Amino acid sequence: MRNDPFEDLEAARQGVLVEGERFVEELEPVLGASLRAGFVRLTFAQAGHAGRMDEPTRAALDEAVQRAIEIGVAQTVQRLRPPEIWLSPLTAPELPPRTDPARPLGLPEWVARLGGSAHEGSALGRLDEMTNRIWVAISAAAKPLDPVLEEFGFRPERRRLGGGSFGVSPRTLPQLDPSGAIGQQWKRYRAAYERMAALAVFEA
Repeated sequence: MRNDPFEDLEAARQGVLVEGERFVEELEPVLGASLRAGFVRLTFAQAGHAGRMDEPTRAALDEAVQRAIEIGVAQTVQRLRPPEIWLSPLTAPELPPRTDPARPLGLPEWVARLGGSAHEGSALGRLDEMTNRIWVAISAAAKPLDPVLEEFGFRPERRRLGGGSFGVSPRTLPQLDPSGAIGQQWKRYRAAYERMAALAVFEA
C-alpha cells in the first residue's frame, strides 16, 4: 500500500525541525568560544592599540566584551528558534512564494516555496555561505560587540554583510568550530532539508 504523500512530507518536515533544534543546541557553546577567539584575533591585529591599555582599562574591556558575547549568542539562538528559518533557510531563493490558483487547497505555504521544477530553486550549500539565513544569523552574533569595541578605541574593518564591523564573527566554518562537530550536524540537517525539498517538489 502506497504511503500518503502528505504524511511523508510532514514526516520529512519534522525531521528537518529535529535536526535544526540539534544544530542550535550544539551551536550555543561553540559560538561563544568562536567570538572570544575573534576578539583575540582583533587584539593581535591591533596590538599597538591593545598594548597601550592599562590594566584597569583592559579588565573593563574584557568584562564588557564578555557581556556583549553573551548577548550576541543569546540573540542568535533566539533567531534560530523559529521553525520557519529551518524550513526556508535560503536568503534569496530564486523561486518566490507560489500563488498558483491550481495549487491543491490546504497545501502549506512552506511547501509551495519548495515546489516547482528543480531548475527554478536554489540549492542549499555549505554552512559558511551568506546564501543561507543560518550563517547570516551566526554572523550577526558579533554585532553587540561593535559599540563596545568602538568605545574602547578599536579601528573597525570594512563592514561585511551580516556580521559586525570589527572582524570578530567567524568567516569560515573552521573558525566557527575547529572540531568539525557543527559541520557534521549541518550535513545531517542539509540531508533532511533536501529530502523534504524533493518531496515538496513532487507534491506541489
